Amino acid sequence: MTNTTEERISISGSAPKYDVEELKLLQSERHTEYHKGQQGYEPVFAEFPYDLIIKIIELTNEGYTLSNKYPIVQGELRHYCFMKKPDHLIQAELDVIDAQAKQAYIAHLESEHDRYKQLLTQQLIQTAALKEKKKEEEKQAKLLKEIEKEVSDTFGELIIPA
Repeated sequence: MTNTTEERISISGSAPKYDVEELKLLQSERHTEYHKGQQGYEPVFAEFPYDLIIKIIELTNEGYTLSNKYPIVQGELRHYCFMKKPDHLIQAELDVIDAQAKQAYIAHLESEHDRYKQLLTQQLIQTAALKEKKKEEEKQAKLLKEIEKEVSDTFGELIIPA
């Protein structure tokens, strides 16, 4: 036995609209992730301590600073540390993150807009089909009533003498 009842499609609310404050909040969240993680730092690896020191000096000359957030690790043929990127590089990366967040936000808004359009189309099609079905049922009921009347008029009442 199959269930032929259809669930009515109903739209509540409306598609989200572009909101500058929401975009700023999304970008701020991405900035927080950036600053909490290692993205703002450059890992520096070397096999020997001397090579590590040379790389640190070179990066310091480029505006990097030795990080106190992450420890300097020294092991057998394994020496590394993290250098904080210069402010101009961090800002450039944050600008890219802002652009990506805006692009993702716009893509989300467009997908929601399309989803609402599809739902409304389906709702209108369903409503039209239900109206058509109701009209057809009323037409069938009217036709059946007319046929019953014609049959009743043709044969009349069954008279049984007593």
